[in-house]
Amino acid sequence: MTDDGWSDGHVDPHELLLRTDWNAVEHCCPDVAPQTPVILLELLDEDPRVQGSALRELAEAHTRTGCFYSATAPAARFVAAVLGDPRTLAQVSDRMAQEEHDLGPKAPFPLRAGLLNWLADSTVEAVAQQGRPYCDEEDLDAFLDLAPEFYEAALPFLDAGPPEVREAALAALLPLLRLPALADRIPAHRDRVRATALGDRDRPLRLRAVDTLASWGEDVAHLL
Repeated sequence: MTDDGWSDGHVDPHELLLRTDWNAVEHCCPDVAPQTPVILLELLDEDPRVQGSALRELAEAHTRTGCFYSATAPAARFVAAVLGDPRTLAQVSDRMAQEEHDLGPKAPFPLRAGLLNWLADSTVEAVAQQGRPYCDEEDLDAFLDLAPEFYEAALPFLDAGPPEVREAALAALLPLLRLPALADRIPAHRDRVRATALGDRDRPLRLRAVDTLASWGEDVAHLL
């Protein structure tokens, strides 16, 4: 394992894509969004502009509508597997040209942080939908079944890399730690989650930390 979390020779993005029959799964808006393998390969393109567009397309095609699709779980598995690829350190923006015109430029951020945040937001949505999914329950369950893989993928970046990456890694871990399948990981992170819940009230992750503590049965009334 290298310093950036990339296992030399152990993760071949093309090989990962070949493990899935992409003709047998689907995502949202196939007449508009690129095919999932195209999106995933473009995440590792040499052009940061292409990578940023792919990050946006990943969210729009797989989770932005609140639905989980049959292609979402294998796409998320790919994302988790390539987080350590040095190409995910590229500085990107997921804002379209029209948004840049209307809203002004957005500061670039590491693609690795964007991918971790996509996993984080998707997991928050999946946890919230347990028992009452918006779309196909099997697709939601397939995503949640990968929680241990997401945990292992995000963990190396909790204390490594740029601040945006470390914050995004924590964002990814918080909802995962609410799942029964990862209950045995809670002791290792309890102090960090409590510190986040007690921290700066303007920190975006504070309320997620409070929700995580509440899911563990802790009294959080004094934190609200």
